[in-house]
Amino acid sequence: MQELLRAAKQGNEDALEQLFYRYRPLVYSIRNKYFLRDFDEQDWLQEGFITFHTCLQSFEEGFGITLGAFFKRSFENRIRSFVRKECAYKRKSNHGTVSLEQKAPDGSEYYHEPLSEETPLDHLLINENIEECYQLLSDLEKEALVWYVLGRKKPVHCSEQKMQSAYARSRRKITQQIQKK
Repeated sequence: MQELLRAAKQGNEDALEQLFYRYRPLVYSIRNKYFLRDFDEQDWLQEGFITFHTCLQSFEEGFGITLGAFFKRSFENRIRSFVRKECAYKRKSNHGTVSLEQKAPDGSEYYHEPLSEETPLDHLLINENIEECYQLLSDLEKEALVWYVLGRKKPVHCSEQKMQSAYARSRRKITQQIQKK
C-alpha cells in the first residue's frame, strides 16, 4: 500500500487508479446521502476521482489521519458545496412563488401553477411518480415524511429520533426511485 501511495504521488496513473478503486465505495456511500440534480454515476465518480487526486497530493502521513478519512471528509465537503450552490441557484429568483396556505381557484387545498413548459402529460407523469414513491414507504415512513415536509405535529407514539430515522429512510427510498428513472 505504501509503495502504491508513493507511486501515485509521483504521477503513476495506474497506481492512482488502483488506489482510487479501493476508495470508490466512499463515493457511493456519500452519493446515497446527497441528491444532486443532473449528476449521474459518472459525474459522481469523476468528482470523487478529482477530489481523491487532490487529497493524495496534499496527504502526508504522520498527521494522525488516514488517507481514507481525509478523502471522505474532503469529498463530502466538495459535495456539500455543490448542494449549497444548487440551493443558492434555486433561491435566485422567487418570481412566481405562491404561499402554501393560498387556496387554489377551484377551492382545493393546494395551489399549483404549472410551469410554462409543463404540459398536462408532464403533470400526470409527475403525479404518478410521486404516487409510486409514496407506495414504497412503510406507514411510519409516510407519517414521518408528512410530519417533516408539512410540519405537522409529531405522533405521540414515536420519539423524535425514530421519526428522523424514518424520514431519512423515506428520503433515501424516494431518491433511489427517482434515480432509477
